[in-house]
Amino acid sequence: MSEIIKKTRELGALIQQTEEFAAVQAAMQGNMDDEELSGIMRTLQMAESGYANEASSENANESKMKAYKEEFERLYEIAMARPAMQKYQEAHKTLGELMNSIFGILTLCADGDDPETCEVSAEDEDGCGGCGGGCACGCNA
Repeated sequence: MSEIIKKTRELGALIQQTEEFAAVQAAMQGNMDDEELSGIMRTLQMAESGYANEASSENANESKMKAYKEEFERLYEIAMARPAMQKYQEAHKTLGELMNSIFGILTLCADGDDPETCEVSAEDEDGCGGCGGGCACGCNA
């Protein structure tokens, strides 16, 4: 078993050497460098925290909770429209596609397919192994 973990760690190191991983890291740095986005995110977190605090209080005020939720949604839309955030989302999506391919191949191998020749279908790359919703892939097929 320790050999499998060792190889998994080697695979993790290889993933971190990919263009996809580098793009995510660069996009994350771009988000951190966007001072306006950082301010929006801080305010968004305050709205989220305010909502959670109000929701957990004994006498939760529905109108306050609604206001926090609306503020959160407004700020979230603004944050997601920022070019730095859009770049991050795209980079993260691309890395996710790579990870889905890797997971798909591993799943096929665990099902007995030949590791040298098994192919991940387009359906599998979307995060669904054709499981019919009976696994942890989240597809709810």
